[in-house]
Amino acid sequence: MNSMPKQFLIPTHESFHEQNIYADKSSLILEWLLIDGINKASFSLREVAREKDVSVGLVQKVFAQLVYQGYLKAIGVRTAKQFSLKKPQLLLEDWLAHYDITKKCKMWSYRSGLPNRKRIMQAIQEAKLPITFALHTAASILGISNTNLQTVEVYLREPKTREQVEQLLSLEPQERGYEVLIIIPYYKSMLEASMAQGVPNSTPLLTILDLYHFPLRGQEQAQFMLEHMDPFKRIYKKN
Repeated sequence: MNSMPKQFLIPTHESFHEQNIYADKSSLILEWLLIDGINKASFSLREVAREKDVSVGLVQKVFAQLVYQGYLKAIGVRTAKQFSLKKPQLLLEDWLAHYDITKKCKMWSYRSGLPNRKRIMQAIQEAKLPITFALHTAASILGISNTNLQTVEVYLREPKTREQVEQLLSLEPQERGYEVLIIIPYYKSMLEASMAQGVPNSTPLLTILDLYHFPLRGQEQAQFMLEHMDPFKRIYKKN
């Protein structure tokens, strides 16, 4: 396995397009469109704002860009305006092209003093720390893994608790490969929304986004999920 840098840094400059469409809070709107909006003939700004607990102004800003790009179609005028999702595959592909976990997230790679993957995951689940399973581990929990990797990847939602996690799992830094990978999330809002529903791992969509540019068999696993999970296989066709 190729060497993975110990840490990836979030860029300090993004384009206007990325800030408004693929930023953290906007991801809630995009996720709603691809999971819920695709099943509706039409929907309103207020409907999306209410269901995702975001401002109408943010939804309006994101929708304006999506209409301009041809992903959404606007119907009607002013307060009576409705929208429909027209090009979900292109929207998903554009998101995959713009978000790269290796550029957006800080990561730390370790070996663990615990005997195996099962024991590591058990320790995490019992500790009740702000940890969410991610990447290949999340895919395995979702029951849609196509690898036999025994690694454990987690999101640490509160960076200040990293030392606690290192002690809990008896972690030692490892420069080549890893047994445990700790990630500081970019899409915090998506994680918070899933945690509010009691989900211990990243959502299927976030897992796909993370995996797509991940260097360890990531794109292979992401495409497998896109082709085999019902919410996605209807909108994704492999090129």
